[in-house]
Amino acid sequence: MASYLTNGETKRDETAAERNTASLEVFSSIRCDQLLTRSPHNTQLSYHDCNAPSQFYMLRFHRDRMLAAVGELGWIEARGFLEGPSGVVRLMQVLQDHLVDSHNSAQVSQPLKLRIAINSRGHTSVTSISLPSFPLLLLLFSHFPPTLSRLPPSIDHPTSDRSWRVFISPTPVSPSLFTRHKTTERAVYDEARSHIPTTPQGVLRDNALSEILVANHRGEVMEGSITTPYFWRRGRWVTPPASAGGNTGTTRRFALEAGLCVEEPVMRQSVAEGEAIWLSNGARGWGWGEIEKLGGQGSDGSISSSPIRHS
Repeated sequence: MASYLTNGETKRDETAAERNTASLEVFSSIRCDQLLTRSPHNTQLSYHDCNAPSQFYMLRFHRDRMLAAVGELGWIEARGFLEGPSGVVRLMQVLQDHLVDSHNSAQVSQPLKLRIAINSRGHTSVTSISLPSFPLLLLLFSHFPPTLSRLPPSIDHPTSDRSWRVFISPTPVSPSLFTRHKTTERAVYDEARSHIPTTPQGVLRDNALSEILVANHRGEVMEGSITTPYFWRRGRWVTPPASAGGNTGTTRRFALEAGLCVEEPVMRQSVAEGEAIWLSNGARGWGWGEIEKLGGQGSDGSISSSPIRHS
């Protein structure tokens, strides 16, 4: 594990606010996949003014989201590590060092989820787990097909690797710094995921590909616990706006900048049981899901029983 501090930074006495966040980390989960080196578009999304192929999925976007988080937290050393074009290079070096240390090579054939974290002092850590292989098209979409029946022929029918069971948490969430940014303070998301149905043996059913959406006290869907959701509304795909209080993730940014969707409030009561939605995150790219009703979910936080049909 490599640790880094910005050169030339002066040591400061620890403040009370810093002591309160001593164990807090900002993190992002990045896909590492040799398939991405074939994409000039991913190279553009990964570096500043560099044409070298990148195996890291939208690396620059991950750096940007982490930089925004440490900026709002007031972490000077962490900001110094991440900011500027050199910050992207430093982040890439940390990831490559991990690959060499943990996988004996800077280029690994198996796709990986790399979880990179940084604390208030600018120290970084990386962990990794294996991921399934996906077509490049599901990592760098050019458009959202309006229905699954219109998926390009290069993508086979939905499989357990790409389809999600999606629920809506019955517990309203109060937006905060910890919902706007991805940090290790995950209590509201852990509570939401505790509602995902279990088998009689108490094991989370299809947990790796089960998602639960969270909504604020106004009834607006904010985000998923580990994904960004996209809903078909009035002939276009929409994603909840940042003003709802959720995380502004990397694939969400990509989708908005590419014109794949627009921001629009999505009320939880408008989400229908059986509705098909798209989901995305920085480790798995895009997949599709179907809304399911939690046991006992009723009219107060209900989901409609009439699925929305995509035309």
